[in-house]
Amino acid sequence: MRLLSLFLFSMLSAAVSADSLSVKDASKSDVSDQAAVIKQSVLELNRQLYQLETDLLNPATTRAAIYVSLAGGEFFELHSVLITVDEQNPIQYLYTKRQLAALRQGAIHPLATLNLGPGQHAVKVIAKGKNFQGLAAELTVEKQIEKNQQPLYLELTLADNKETKTAALTVSQWQ
Repeated sequence: MRLLSLFLFSMLSAAVSADSLSVKDASKSDVSDQAAVIKQSVLELNRQLYQLETDLLNPATTRAAIYVSLAGGEFFELHSVLITVDEQNPIQYLYTKRQLAALRQGAIHPLATLNLGPGQHAVKVIAKGKNFQGLAAELTVEKQIEKNQQPLYLELTLADNKETKTAALTVSQWQ
């Protein structure tokens, strides 16, 4: 009899612990679900704050962006770009071989974002690299641009000229 009661007691305690484990697993699941919801809410709030910060620091009336593209790349191997707008705060960028490979495949590199007020601005771009003979070369272009109340987008394009076996640097303006 004693053995039977001990057996029944152990079975009852095993059932109770199984129920408590399932309650603990359910509560862990609820907590992890709540944590995932909170994490998603924090990520969404962070995205909204970033967008608000961007809009406050770079309103549409002063927003300008500069992009770099490469059309060809056979006659000029780009190493670096130096850009000045109104002879202030130069923007410098050195390109890696992987970045150049991506540009040759058609990628467009978002180089910089600027704050420019409406009106005329002088842009000077210097692209340094090597020509097709392996000699150091420099391409320079200066351009006056007009910024209005809309965002301004500039594209710097290095394009090959197969007839003269040279490359040319152009600045295109979009608004």
